[in-house]
Amino acid sequence: MPGAWLSLNTALSSLRASQLALDTAAHNTANANTEGYSRQRVNLVEGAPYSYPAFNRSGIPGQLGTGVSVATIERVRDAFLDLQLRSQFALQGQWQTRSDELAKVESAFPEPNGSGIGTALNSFWNAWHDLASDPTSSAARSALVGQAGTLTQQFASAAGQLETLIDGVDYQVTQQVAQINTLAAQVAALNTQIQRVTVNGDHPNDLADQRDLLLDQLSRLVPLTTIPKADGTVTVLVGGTDLVEHDKARAMTTTPDPDGHAVPTWSSGGTVALGSSQLASLLSIRDDTLTGYLDQLNLLAKGVADAVNALQNPTPPGTGLDFFTYTAGSEAKTIAVTAGLVANPSLVVTGAAGSPGDGGIAGAIADLRGARLFAGDTQTAADFYAGIVGTIGSDAQQANAMALNEGLVINQLTMRRDSVSGVSLDEEATDMIRFQRAYQAAARVITIVDETLDTIINRTGLVGR
Repeated sequence: MPGAWLSLNTALSSLRASQLALDTAAHNTANANTEGYSRQRVNLVEGAPYSYPAFNRSGIPGQLGTGVSVATIERVRDAFLDLQLRSQFALQGQWQTRSDELAKVESAFPEPNGSGIGTALNSFWNAWHDLASDPTSSAARSALVGQAGTLTQQFASAAGQLETLIDGVDYQVTQQVAQINTLAAQVAALNTQIQRVTVNGDHPNDLADQRDLLLDQLSRLVPLTTIPKADGTVTVLVGGTDLVEHDKARAMTTTPDPDGHAVPTWSSGGTVALGSSQLASLLSIRDDTLTGYLDQLNLLAKGVADAVNALQNPTPPGTGLDFFTYTAGSEAKTIAVTAGLVANPSLVVTGAAGSPGDGGIAGAIADLRGARLFAGDTQTAADFYAGIVGTIGSDAQQANAMALNEGLVINQLTMRRDSVSGVSLDEEATDMIRFQRAYQAAARVITIVDETLDTIINRTGLVGR
C-alpha cells in the first residue's frame, strides 16, 4: 500500500530527472560554440501510476502518481533543413569554386592597365607604322623587333598562366577525390558506432552530430542523397551509386583522359555522376572554360603571326624569312620572333626587293591593325582580343554574382537551422534555474518525508510515558 515510501520514491524520481536535465543543460552550454553541435533536450513523462488493489473501487480516489521518468534525451534537429542546406552547399561549392578560379584568370589578362596583350599588340602595329614612315631607319627596325618580342612574351605569359591554372585545377581534382574518400570512410565508421548504440535503444546524439557535420562537408564536394535507416545508419548516394552503405565506403579514384587530366571514377568501375558540385565545377573549368580561353588565345596568336608572315615572306617565291615562328597547337605559348631577325633586324622586309626606301610591305602590315582576320572575317585582332577579355570578365561577374546569391541563401538557411538546433545560452541559463528549483523542491520533499518517518519510527507512542 502506498505511503511514506511511495512519496520518497516519487521525490527520488524527481531528483534523478532534474539532475539529468541539469547535466544536459550543462552539456549544451559547454558545446555552444562547437561546430555541428545540436542542442539536446530531455523528454520527461509521468511515471506509471499506482492503482489501489480492490474488488470494489467505490469511494477510492483513483490512481496515484509515482513521479517522473526520463523517456529520452534527443537532439533537436530538422531533417528538412539539413536537406535544403546540403543542396545549397553543392551549388555554392560550384559557383564559389568557379569564382575563385576565374579571379585567377583575370590576373593573367591585366586589361586595361597598359601591361597586357592589348597594349603590346597596339604598340606592335605602331612600330610597323613607324618603320613604314622611315624604312631605312635601323632604330625603327630594332624598335619593331623589340616590340614584337614584347608581344610574344605577353602571349607566352598569358598562355603559361592559363596552363598553370589548368594544372592547378587538375591537382585540386585529385585532392578532392582523396578528401571525398576520407570523409566517406569516416561516415561509414560513425555508422558502425551509431548502429551499436541505436540497437540498444539509446540515442547516439553526439555521434549523429559528428556524422551530419561530415555530410555537410561532403555535400560541398559532391551532390548527395542520404537515406536514413531504422538501425540509425545512413546510406549516402552520389549520382545513384552508393558512396556509403552501412559500414562500407565505396572508394573513388582518378583515371587520365586523353589529355592526361584526372577524371573521377569509381574504383569498382564506372564514371561518377557529379551534377552540380564543387568537383563538377573544377572539371568544367579545367576542360571547358580555361581550355576554351587558351584555344582563343592560340587563334589570336596564330592569326597575327600568319597575317604578318604572309606579307613578310610571300609564297611563291618565299625567299624571305617568316617574321614569327610557332608550334601548331600551342601558338600563344611558343610564338617568337624568328631568330635571324632578332640577330639582324635589317633582314625585316619593308618593301619591294631592291627598293631600300620602299615601305609598302611595312605599311601593309601596319594596316593589319584594322584588317578583319578573325571570327569569320568580322573582327580585327583588337576586337577578337577584346572579346576574349570581355568573355572572361562576363564569366567572372556571373560566377561572383551566383556565389554571392548562394551565400545569402545559405546564410538564411543556416540561421533557420541555428534557431532550431543551435544553443541559446540565455535559454540554457533559464532552464538550469528551472531544473535547480525542481531539484531543490524534490530534495525538500525528501526532507519532509524523512521527518515524517522519524516521527512515526522514533516518536509514536512516547506521549505520556
